[in-house]
Amino acid sequence: MRVSIVTGATRGIGKAVALALAAAGHAVAVVARDGAACESVVQEIRARGGTAEPFACDLSEAAARSGLVLRVVESLGAPTVLVHAAARVYAPTKLQFIEDDEVASSLETDLISAVALSRDTLGHMVEARFGRIVYIGSVAAKTGVSGGTLYATAKAGLEGLARGIAVDYSRRGITSNVVSVAFAETERLSARIGNDSSWRERLERATATRSIPKADEVAAAVAFLCSEQNKHITGTVLEVTAGGHLNNLW
Repeated sequence: MRVSIVTGATRGIGKAVALALAAAGHAVAVVARDGAACESVVQEIRARGGTAEPFACDLSEAAARSGLVLRVVESLGAPTVLVHAAARVYAPTKLQFIEDDEVASSLETDLISAVALSRDTLGHMVEARFGRIVYIGSVAAKTGVSGGTLYATAKAGLEGLARGIAVDYSRRGITSNVVSVAFAETERLSARIGNDSSWRERLERATATRSIPKADEVAAAVAFLCSEQNKHITGTVLEVTAGGHLNNLW
């Protein structure tokens, strides 16, 4: 049984990925800041016949995440799959007005934690001669986003991280990729849209398919990249955007 670590696993795309990997037979380490929310997702996975354990962890804190992989090893076994879906919720703010602590917290959560967890899991992957790493990215890495400079910076960093790992580790049976989204049907998007049907229509018009991808549809792409079948896709950015990446959405 493959052991998978999924960060940001209590809502949105991260939760959908945790459920999809569990359904594929993985033992899933459900990682997020809220311990009660982690436990809720674990219970949902177990109710469906899957295997999972909760790991409450604030990824913005180096001390908190430093022992995370060891805790997973002790509870579930050595991880050979890592999906980093955690991202800090930010209030749109121009860069000149962002304080130092906000810079640190945002980049630690969105990028540095991905570097740290990748480093900490790669040894287990090398030993197993199998590894799958997927980062949830964004079209903001290429287009930028107003008021979200740090977010776009982190997402661009994930693309470089995936390519660097691919160059160094692909011959060890380890693949590393980014699944990039523009927007997806999640609790956060629904809350933001509210009852404003005109805004939803505007988002749909920004895609080539005139539709917004659902979280479980994004998760299906992630699950394939994490599967045994994916031996040859590595160092790539897979755009699951309904063609939205073809436009300047921002």
